[in-house]
Amino acid sequence: MAGYSNQKVFILYEDEHLLVVKKPFGMESQRGKSFAMDQESLLRGYLSSKTKTDNPYLAVVHRLDRPVAGVMVYAKTKKAAADLSAQLQTENFSKKYKNSLSVWNKLGYGMGEAGSQFIWSLISSYLTLYYTDVVGLLPAGISFIMLIARIWDAVNDPMFGAIAENTNSKMGRYRPYILFGAPILAVLNCLTFLNLDLSSTGKILWCAITYIGCGMAYTAVNISVGCLANSMTADNRQRVSLNAFRGIMGGIVQILMGAVTMPMIMKFGQGSTSDGRGYFLTAVIFSILSIPCFLICVAFTKENIGNKRYQKRDSTTLALFRSFQYTFSDRNALLLILAELTFLTGIFGRLGIMAYYFIYILNQPKMIAVFATAMSAGMMIVNFYAPFLLNRINKKTVGAISSLLQALCCVLFFFMGQMRMSFVIVALGFAYGATNLGGIVSYTLGAEIIDDNWLRCGIRSDGVIYSCISFSTKLGNAIGGAVGILAIGLVGFKANTQMSTATLTKMNAVINFGPAIMFLMAAVLFALNGMTNELGRENEEKLKEKMVE
Repeated sequence: MAGYSNQKVFILYEDEHLLVVKKPFGMESQRGKSFAMDQESLLRGYLSSKTKTDNPYLAVVHRLDRPVAGVMVYAKTKKAAADLSAQLQTENFSKKYKNSLSVWNKLGYGMGEAGSQFIWSLISSYLTLYYTDVVGLLPAGISFIMLIARIWDAVNDPMFGAIAENTNSKMGRYRPYILFGAPILAVLNCLTFLNLDLSSTGKILWCAITYIGCGMAYTAVNISVGCLANSMTADNRQRVSLNAFRGIMGGIVQILMGAVTMPMIMKFGQGSTSDGRGYFLTAVIFSILSIPCFLICVAFTKENIGNKRYQKRDSTTLALFRSFQYTFSDRNALLLILAELTFLTGIFGRLGIMAYYFIYILNQPKMIAVFATAMSAGMMIVNFYAPFLLNRINKKTVGAISSLLQALCCVLFFFMGQMRMSFVIVALGFAYGATNLGGIVSYTLGAEIIDDNWLRCGIRSDGVIYSCISFSTKLGNAIGGAVGILAIGLVGFKANTQMSTATLTKMNAVINFGPAIMFLMAAVLFALNGMTNELGRENEEKLKEKMVE
């Protein structure tokens, strides 16, 4: 290694013909129009100082783009330059970009989803039931809380995404938010299930504050986890693999929670589903379990793509404006966000009020655990066959077919509920979970849309797009849960009472046909998306020149 012009030359090998060096990040391979120091000029200076000649021979055999760090070979003689050029033409000499992720990288990334599931699965599946049967809120009050929360999320989520993607730190853009947001999220999750002895107005205010606060913390952590896959690699197959690992780890947690959540609630609640202690202690245990999951995610992942140090810097305000501008002017991005919103509205529309299906329609509350376990097992299976499908069939097509199958399952749920065929419902729950590909499709398709936008516009909008997907998750949860609970209230639902057969039939229809309609809408929106696997592969080849190690 030698020094020249106050900059270091990283020499890996040198003889009379060749000079093999490591090119650092942010430096051009050869002279250009810029006045900034380039690798060729730096090496000429080094050779000049070594040979005591003013203009030593140095030939640039190949080049790497400025944002790329890697090994380069330069020729010190005309003969070496000719031989190396001939090898390049005969493909005996080639450039290779490091783009592999280890199993530990993928497992670490998946643990981020595991941590998120410990938090959000409890909220999405049991919060509405907790509000009605424990806190004593009316369906209208619950709808009001969720409406206010989603109005705030409409501002908070995309804004956070834009801020995160323009963050510059030694840890990267997204990992700091996971590291510092995880304990805050855990505490707020516990407070969300803490039933204080307050007036009716006080209960509504407490529920609103804790629910909104928990949603904000979840935004910071979950959006950051979602963006990591796209920041770790530009290889679409690797991204599919990362999201498969994410789904597998999340699925394991979902199976665990599906099997033990209701038994834990009833155990801690002395056999009752309406005792607040059961919900609070369950939330405490799951919150504690979530923290090491997030820490492992931070420790075993690394952000390689879109580092702001190697991009042109704009002011924060301008950067935020451009991120929003390019995202919402992209037709494919908008279609994806709308498809994910309608799909998740259907998913959470059922999950948010599914407990009522077992408690009141089937009169079998203990079946919740069995059903949830079967559904979670099916969802985990998805992640084993999803990479095969997504790498061979257009992702938008997979999303459309998944949505249609979800709608079919909802219709079958209605008829099985009418006939009280519990054993069939469990099997149907597994099928319902095994056809749920909306999440993995959205994240992998979103990554390709982000790359396409970057290549066309020069702006990476990871944070904005994934924040909109995260917002879709919470908005879908709110719409599904709020509209669902409001709808069953309008058809005659009354907590902890015996209701007529006609009322139960109407509740059954609300719980199943409403989500089915949303799935059909999602199928259309997925099908209209213009992003294809072929275009994704073309963009992948272009992005290899922008890769950073």
